[in-house]
Amino acid sequence: MKYIIPALILSIFLHLLIFKTYKIKDNVVKDNPSSTKNPKKSDIKYVVLKSIAKKVEPKKTEPKKEIAKEKVEKKEPIKKLLKEKPIYKKVKKNNINVAKKREAKKEEVKKTIPKPTKKSEVTPNYTKLNPTKLQKDTLEDYLLTPVKDVKMLDELTQSYIKLYGEEYNSFTKIQKVFLQKNLKDIGKITEKYLRYPDISVRTRQSGMNIIEFTLYPNGDITHPIITSSSGYEALDANTIKTIEIAYKDYPRPKEPTKIRIYVTYTIY
Repeated sequence: MKYIIPALILSIFLHLLIFKTYKIKDNVVKDNPSSTKNPKKSDIKYVVLKSIAKKVEPKKTEPKKEIAKEKVEKKEPIKKLLKEKPIYKKVKKNNINVAKKREAKKEEVKKTIPKPTKKSEVTPNYTKLNPTKLQKDTLEDYLLTPVKDVKMLDELTQSYIKLYGEEYNSFTKIQKVFLQKNLKDIGKITEKYLRYPDISVRTRQSGMNIIEFTLYPNGDITHPIITSSSGYEALDANTIKTIEIAYKDYPRPKEPTKIRIYVTYTIY
């Protein structure tokens, strides 16, 4: 019983669909009688087409402008130009006048006579210095200047004097005064000429060495000696080369004086 009722409903629904589609087709055939194969004669209608003839208005042709004959008649006939051959005359050489060259006048250079100038002798305001007297005066200055205590000097000079140790006390007064005045300048001049070796830069070498040499009054020096090595041959050799170049700018002592300084190499 459960399946019979839905089956009846489904069959009714299908019958209604079939009836509806049949009715729709019948209406379509009635609406479109042209689709029938044999149409009746009464159904055919004839249409008469009226021909619409446009009235074409004739184009207005403007009268052509008549060329005035008077103007044409007034035109003069073109004259043909005849080229006449030029006539050349023979000229004799005797009749040719050649222009004479102008003579260039040389301007005379005026000689200027210099005016006589009076020579005036200049009397010098200073007296000529005697070299022997200079040496005596400088020696007297060194002898007169007192030797300062090492503690009274600046830190850089003290650091250089400490390198001498007890040997510093054995120096003369002139030597001590020279060292106290000029050791600082000698160190600065050496640093001015100092160049870091390329090998030491590549291998990151750094350190400090102490060099010693004797400085003479004429400016000469003995061969520099490394008293304390930096631990690298390249740095020690570079210090000796630097001293051999820089000694020309060193101040000159009044007596042969031993110079002992240190040279530091640092890489930042």
